[in-house]
Amino acid sequence: MAASVSGLTGKMATGHGKEYKLLIKEMQDVEKKENKFLRYTVREADENKRSLRDKIPQKTYDALEKAFEKGFKLIFEKGGGVIESTGSLEKAREEGERLNESLERMIHPDTLKAVDKAAGSRVASSKFAGTADGTVLGVFGMGMPDIPIFLGLLLKSCYEIAAAYGFDYRDPRERKYTIAVMKTAFSREEDRVTASRECDDLAGIMERGEEFEREITDDDMKDIAEVLATEMLVAKFLQGFTFFGVVGGAFNYNMMSKISKAARLKYKKRFLYKHMLRLQNR
Repeated sequence: MAASVSGLTGKMATGHGKEYKLLIKEMQDVEKKENKFLRYTVREADENKRSLRDKIPQKTYDALEKAFEKGFKLIFEKGGGVIESTGSLEKAREEGERLNESLERMIHPDTLKAVDKAAGSRVASSKFAGTADGTVLGVFGMGMPDIPIFLGLLLKSCYEIAAAYGFDYRDPRERKYTIAVMKTAFSREEDRVTASRECDDLAGIMERGEEFEREITDDDMKDIAEVLATEMLVAKFLQGFTFFGVVGGAFNYNMMSKISKAARLKYKKRFLYKHMLRLQNR
């Protein structure tokens, strides 16, 4: 999407005025934050993960990874009703729709701040829920059984932020984008920039109304499952032992932070791009 945004920026003199300039300023701000996120890496934590990974027998790791793929596919395809049952998603959708309707009438700084505030409030509650889940289950030595629960929390966090920015995660067309956001959040440093660019490309295609492959393929599921497995399996395997269980909350908090940051950046960037296109075409 970066090239598309740049092209639009060059047309600011076509009479879109203050509203368009405000969106450009917001876009420049979110891109600065995005660049920082893409460069960010915790080398010490990565080294610790590799050290812990070496403690798990290869056959055990392969079995866990396979089970993880099946679990993620089940939660992603069949778990929507359970995730929806909390009620907070409906509230997020209603608030997001209301704020977007207001922005369609006029792009106003206070409304943009309200959208960001709504997304931020979802982030705080999601981090707390994820940390509590990991800590409680970890203390009782329940690392692996909590993976489906935690996957649901990751998806719920992504869905709530999508809703805050006015995107309906229930739309089948959005499923591909959800996976793209998650790949951006959890890819390794060397792959994160590529995943981010692919996510932006998909957002641009969707907002311009162009055709794209909407079906979630087995390769899509395998790719995201592998990315998530790399992050989670070592921690969750160790969390399965009561002695290591107390680290569960910290690992979960780190995971929730990553998905929250990536989702806020990507959905806000797409949200701004959507309104920029709308102003350009009206």
